[in-house]
Amino acid sequence: MKALNAWWAAQPGNLRGIILVGISGVLFSALNIATIYPAQELNSYMMAFLRYLFGGIFLLHIFWRDGLARPLHTKRIGQHAIRGAFHSAGMQLWFVALPLITLADLTALGFTGPIFVTIGAALFLGEDVRLRRWAAVGVGFLGAMIIIRPGFEAIGIGAICALASTPLFSASNLMAKSLGRTDRADTIVIYQSIFIVLCATPFAIWHWQTPSWEHCAWFLLAGCLGTSGHLVMQRGYQIAEISALQPIGFLSLIWNTIFGYLLFAQQPGVWTFVGAAVIFASALYISHREAVRRAQVRSADAKAPAAP
Repeated sequence: MKALNAWWAAQPGNLRGIILVGISGVLFSALNIATIYPAQELNSYMMAFLRYLFGGIFLLHIFWRDGLARPLHTKRIGQHAIRGAFHSAGMQLWFVALPLITLADLTALGFTGPIFVTIGAALFLGEDVRLRRWAAVGVGFLGAMIIIRPGFEAIGIGAICALASTPLFSASNLMAKSLGRTDRADTIVIYQSIFIVLCATPFAIWHWQTPSWEHCAWFLLAGCLGTSGHLVMQRGYQIAEISALQPIGFLSLIWNTIFGYLLFAQQPGVWTFVGAAVIFASALYISHREAVRRAQVRSADAKAPAAP
């Protein structure tokens, strides 16, 4: 074990981040399997509430290990709350989509995240987004349209909800990356669970459906997989650049396609993979341009004369 720890510590941050995010992708794909069964019988409000309520059970060991104060220590409680609200809304939409479209389509539409990040940066942060990145955004939306194919097939509520959930998850991930500069990975995941449960509780009570013991068993498994996935992913995001992690996201399409085919006989059409490839190429280019921009900013800062 010591040799493994020494090897791990000697690896570059980007490589360790890639490995961790790759592992989290497998865990989240397995989470899809655990939640797709109860999603066929329970509404999305109950799904989001129970998913994070049961997931919180697997965070208790952190308090056992570190006490109560350390895991909850943060000076940015407001940002945690806003992130929880965004993530909760995204989860509601995602659980609506889950039983209605194939896992491959759900994953492929999720690749549009960097596109919405670029739009948000231009609209809300005043970032100077130039022609090449706007062109990449257009290409990414073309990829989404290839998957949905409006005019050729009826656009279902599942595809609409999957696409609508993506900007919410993207905003949540950006805030998590920002929070990672000051807060521990455990703290970020703990507050995510707390605020999602708080946001989902009123809706779950209003639309209450009593879960069966079988549902509870699935949510217990989902809680373990989801909480583990978030802890591993958050650590990966803290030690690696997002641009280096972007290509790993494409692996989730492979895992979800395999699981969907083997367990649910889901057979995504060729247009799903064509559209996913177009979206992924667009997202990869946007991520590359963002990395170039950050490097230019760092270089300009380094060359700036020191203040007297």
